[in-house]
Amino acid sequence: MRVRFSLSWIKPAQSAAKAFKLAAAFSLLQEYSSRISLFLPCEIGSYPSKSKSCLWVCEREKKGVAVSSRDLARELQKVMNSGAQELQVVIGGPDGFTAQELGAMKPSFLWSFGPLTLPHELAAVVAAEQVYRALTILKNMPYHMGH
Repeated sequence: MRVRFSLSWIKPAQSAAKAFKLAAAFSLLQEYSSRISLFLPCEIGSYPSKSKSCLWVCEREKKGVAVSSRDLARELQKVMNSGAQELQVVIGGPDGFTAQELGAMKPSFLWSFGPLTLPHELAAVVAAEQVYRALTILKNMPYHMGH
């Protein structure tokens, strides 16, 4: 299985690095992508991906589910056990997604970071860090406990 962070504000031919206004945010996204790659292949790109995948959508509206890091690890384990070839984590742009867009996506998991409103670039970093954290939880590594 591989992990793909699909950033909806990136045009298909556009470089992910050039789509970020904050170079530091892209650098952090790359850092966590590299860390995830220690466990599973990981890439950053535009939405939609052409591959068939399990789809998680980061959603700021009330329909998204706020979960703990341990709960997210359990969700990730379910995806890994399902035989899916790819986990695609989709991050919306500055305006998020409409109800129609969400309906068409048919995500298997609507993920919320709680009532916070985050800039979309920072939301991508938070999603990547939490996927990395979930992997370290599944591998019983000390990262989650802050060691």
